[in-house]
Amino acid sequence: MRNTAVTLLTQLVKNLLGFLSRTAFIWVLGKELLGINSLFTEILTMLSFAELGIGNAFVYSLYKPLAERDNAKLGSLMRLYAKAYKGIGLLIGVLGLCLLPFLKMLVGDVAVDDSLLYTIFLMYVFNTAVSYFFVYKTSLIVADQKNYIVLIAQEGFHAVQVAVQVAILLLTGNYVLFMAITVACTIGTNAFLAHKADKMYPFLLEKTVKPLSVEERNEIVANVKSLVVYKLGSTVLGGTDSIFISAIINVVTVGFYSNYKLLVDLFTSLGSQVVSSITASVGNVNASEGKERKEAIFDGLLCASAWFFGLSAVGLLLLSNDFIRLWVGTDYVLDITSVAAIVGAFYVNNMHHACFVYRNTAGLFVYGKYIPVIASVLNIGLDVALGMWIGLPGIFLATIIARMLTYEIVDPLIIYRRVFGKSVLAYYGNYLKYTAIVAAAGVACWAVLSVIPVGSWLGFAVSCVAIGIVYCVAFCLLSFKTNGFGVLRGFARRIVIR
Repeated sequence: MRNTAVTLLTQLVKNLLGFLSRTAFIWVLGKELLGINSLFTEILTMLSFAELGIGNAFVYSLYKPLAERDNAKLGSLMRLYAKAYKGIGLLIGVLGLCLLPFLKMLVGDVAVDDSLLYTIFLMYVFNTAVSYFFVYKTSLIVADQKNYIVLIAQEGFHAVQVAVQVAILLLTGNYVLFMAITVACTIGTNAFLAHKADKMYPFLLEKTVKPLSVEERNEIVANVKSLVVYKLGSTVLGGTDSIFISAIINVVTVGFYSNYKLLVDLFTSLGSQVVSSITASVGNVNASEGKERKEAIFDGLLCASAWFFGLSAVGLLLLSNDFIRLWVGTDYVLDITSVAAIVGAFYVNNMHHACFVYRNTAGLFVYGKYIPVIASVLNIGLDVALGMWIGLPGIFLATIIARMLTYEIVDPLIIYRRVFGKSVLAYYGNYLKYTAIVAAAGVACWAVLSVIPVGSWLGFAVSCVAIGIVYCVAFCLLSFKTNGFGVLRGFARRIVIR
């Protein structure tokens, strides 16, 4: 409960600080550097593919010895973990250096000095690489179900980072100093948490550590291999939009998109918490309940996803341009077709939440593990074709098509066959039904919004409240008789009774 409460609070603080930092960045440094900042962030996310599967596999291996307080085993695991992550940090640094000759091609023609461009990119690479030299100790705290310690420390340093960066921007307008504070706070955060872990788990300081047996090492390697392919595809599919926008359109458009991505990421993180509150017992249900009960919980998850992410999608579609205009000005507003494509990709991605949860909790990860790779290859080809043909909307339409032709066909098929033992047609019927309900509720919201002027922050706030009320009423009325809504009613009733 403490972890959940701290997670929600730190996410709220993180998002507020993110908007504050972004506002100062736009005011002082402008469109081109905003685009470069967003592009470099995504490139480094892609370079972090070197970590694929290792973190999850190692954290999973820590659970049993933590429960048994087997400090000797934990020490052995952490020694192996440290070596692996230091190697990853070095690999990311080398990969970053290998990208230097291609940097100008990725960024395109911008009015930014080459020396500044290369300096900033190298600072991004260093900032990412150095974090891997400490993160293994942080993972031990997380595995010990004390993630609130990590979150509080990270957000404390983040608050200091944003305050100092805003001051530097307003006083000097120096991008290099801005990045230097990012690097300093990354090192400070990780060093603090590493010291905290040393105090919480003194065995980490022991010099003599018994190495893991060959069988134990092989088990960890096997777990890593089973996750690498799936995570590689997922990383490429979800982390290349800005790179293609920069290559096909220009880096300034990357900056424009990054403001909308900030809003999308906010609703994605909040929605994950809302839906996760219903999925806490899914693992136990899959282990102990019958097929009908498993399917009922799945339907409830799908309905909850349609409710929250549908509401978010409607709000983003109808109000995001107004928000951007009020926040940073009309120059940063995208055309409605591009916004619709961004929102569509957001909706399709998050409506998959129920399938994602059941794949993991029902032990189905090995099935269809190559689907993300196929989706990524398809997405890259469509990005190039549709991006050059349609422009910015085409890049997000490519993501929608790639997901619908892979994830949304294969994952439900696996779940319905292996967990529920029935035809997958029921899923597709429910998916289309909820999407139609979301669309109908969205039309109702649009009709109400057409009579509310959104020329000020007050008008924007009134519009948000109106959309929230109209959408929820419409969604409840239209989905009241669905099985998924019945599951949610029962869930809500049990909470009230408690």
